[in-house]
Amino acid sequence: MNDIIFSDNFTFNDFSFSSHHYTDNRQGVNYNFLAYMAKGHAEIVSDRKSIKISEGDIFYIPKNLSYQSYWYGNDEIRFLSFGFLELNTDDFASFELQTVPCFKETVDKITAIPIKRSIDCKALSLFYDVMSDILPNLKKSESKEQAFIRLIKTCIRKNPHLSLAEIAKQCYISEPYLYSLFKKNTQTSPNEYRQKFLCEGAIEFLVTTDKKIEEISRIMGFSSSSYFRKVFKKHTGKTPGEIRKNRTF
Repeated sequence: MNDIIFSDNFTFNDFSFSSHHYTDNRQGVNYNFLAYMAKGHAEIVSDRKSIKISEGDIFYIPKNLSYQSYWYGNDEIRFLSFGFLELNTDDFASFELQTVPCFKETVDKITAIPIKRSIDCKALSLFYDVMSDILPNLKKSESKEQAFIRLIKTCIRKNPHLSLAEIAKQCYISEPYLYSLFKKNTQTSPNEYRQKFLCEGAIEFLVTTDKKIEEISRIMGFSSSSYFRKVFKKHTGKTPGEIRKNRTF
């Protein structure tokens, strides 16, 4: 291997600005970036997520991310940037924009990587050593299906009495697709998830108030107290009366 081959796959830089700086990368970037904020602080804003970066932070920017960055400092802004196309690991593009928790030892390693015009074997060896520390702490981004599941759950918890059709409309997907997607990813149906959520609310009333079970049933939106008792027993393994009897106050 030679330096020319290295330079096609990696780009190491020591950037510095004064006072403030703005970068428009909404067209996306061609590399994954691991970086260290040596001086100043920054904010990186993308369509899906934004992060704030403080002095001393290590952060990661995934390849092809569309973002804008804002850099601030009293007298100097400086960060070390290590760009790479790929590493020998599973689907590196699945990692999200993030700051990375790490020990001082890792910071010492990253600041020891030589940044020169040509990237040599020593620099790469040190970089891979840093990545061996960083990789276990990187969070993967949500898949499209996971994002839909999170949105569906949020809709149900905000208004547990919405119909499946209304939830699907809010999520801009069809009702059959919503049902199959939810079932596949959670091993339960949207209605069962709704019932469990309502039972959680009912438990709160049972252990913190003296409201009658029939009243709690109405508050939680069940059609009858007998149906409420049936659903409650199914999801908690106990009757409302047993939950109330075992409360600790």
